[in-house]
Amino acid sequence: MEDPRDSRRWWIYITLPPNVRETFDLHLEVLCLSASYERVEPRTLDTIAKRLNDGEARLDPDFAILLTPDPAAVDLVRRRRGQLAVLVINSNDLLSGSPMGLRERIAQIMVTHDHYDLTLPITEPAAFYGRRAEVAELEFALDRGQPVGVFGLRKAGKTSLLNYVAQRRAGLGKPVVRLDISGLQTVHEFQLALLEMCHKAVRQHGGAVPRLMTLTREGNPNPTVQTGTFWIRDLNALLDALPGRLELFIDEIDQAWPGRSNLGSEEATAVLKALTQLRGVVQSREAEGKDGIGIVCAGVDPAIFERPLLDGRDNLLYKFVRLAFLSPMKREEMQEMVRSLGKRMGLRYSDHHTIDFLFREFGGHPLLTRKACSVAASKRPDFEIPWHVPLSALEDASEMRGPNTPRSEVRDVLDSFTAWFGDEAAMLPLLWSEDPEEREEAREWARSEPDMAAHLVSYGITDESWAPRIHAMRALVLR
Repeated sequence: MEDPRDSRRWWIYITLPPNVRETFDLHLEVLCLSASYERVEPRTLDTIAKRLNDGEARLDPDFAILLTPDPAAVDLVRRRRGQLAVLVINSNDLLSGSPMGLRERIAQIMVTHDHYDLTLPITEPAAFYGRRAEVAELEFALDRGQPVGVFGLRKAGKTSLLNYVAQRRAGLGKPVVRLDISGLQTVHEFQLALLEMCHKAVRQHGGAVPRLMTLTREGNPNPTVQTGTFWIRDLNALLDALPGRLELFIDEIDQAWPGRSNLGSEEATAVLKALTQLRGVVQSREAEGKDGIGIVCAGVDPAIFERPLLDGRDNLLYKFVRLAFLSPMKREEMQEMVRSLGKRMGLRYSDHHTIDFLFREFGGHPLLTRKACSVAASKRPDFEIPWHVPLSALEDASEMRGPNTPRSEVRDVLDSFTAWFGDEAAMLPLLWSEDPEEREEAREWARSEPDMAAHLVSYGITDESWAPRIHAMRALVLR
């Protein structure tokens, strides 16, 4: 079928032979894009990803084929491993009569691309697993303009969740802006980035761009104007020009808390003041009955919203947002992730004992689970597809020592939690003690003083009875 928007590409639906379907667990039709571009741009892969994510019932959502004369497309696809599984076939090789068949090509890519080995936040919707309750909660809050703060462990999926919800909302036609405070150096950059993205959103939604002090008509910074003096005025003008409430996603929000920030105390304090001004905009527009800003932010430490005082003065962001804690994934969601990514590599997790082991050891933490699966996959016998991953391969992976192992990643998560919540981390040797009396006394204390260990439960370090949720962490705590 020729693409109606681009005659240089054709969409082909491929039905694989029965033996190939069974070998690679590709029982639905496989999407193939035949593109005659001499050079494949990243947006071509975005187009494939969108087509897969549209949920067409006839298509396998985990795999696609790209037929192209561009030899560099292989490296482009390799950089998207862990998020998009695409087999690149060079059309020139086919014309020259390449002896390699489709079965051998699929086997090769499944063996060489490790889709578990991904440490960056998820940007592809097709690579985002689970979190259905959290997604629904954030969308419910956005529909009502209620600010929400998402907090959780390092690499627990906070940024991926923000990316996914922001993309969903943009797909619904909502004006969406996303900022990452860790990528900014000054409050000036924060203010300017917000204004520039709002300006872009106004144009994207067909609104008339208002006359601004801080930006030119084209949306470039006005070098003759102090941004800090006029940014609230211009922000209000841009909000008036948008078709509905702006949905603002702010990542690494704890970088605006002076005691935690890498920006330096002075700049962090200035960003905190800017966020307080932003709160004023939200409240004043709500009081006037105008469309305002729905805010979703994320970080590790919720102190910016939990603590009423900063250096003896009122913290005006105290309780500004409703806190939502991102604990590790549920067992069913973790299983979906493990099996789906394994399918892209010709791996099978059909034995429930392997899933039980992963959930017990890593508690549903996505990075730790993927790291264990990645190490186990390296034990696959040469080109064996499908390979039914044995429990022993996962057990060996969890016991490995050294850098870039599941154990080292568990250590990093524990160290991160300890850096943010040292007093609570100090309770773990008592809560997990091998002495029953000592353990029970510590848990009774935790029950009687819940604020003293609140983040241990909400972040998924322990379960609600204070027992380990990530069992691989227990050996590190009690060593």
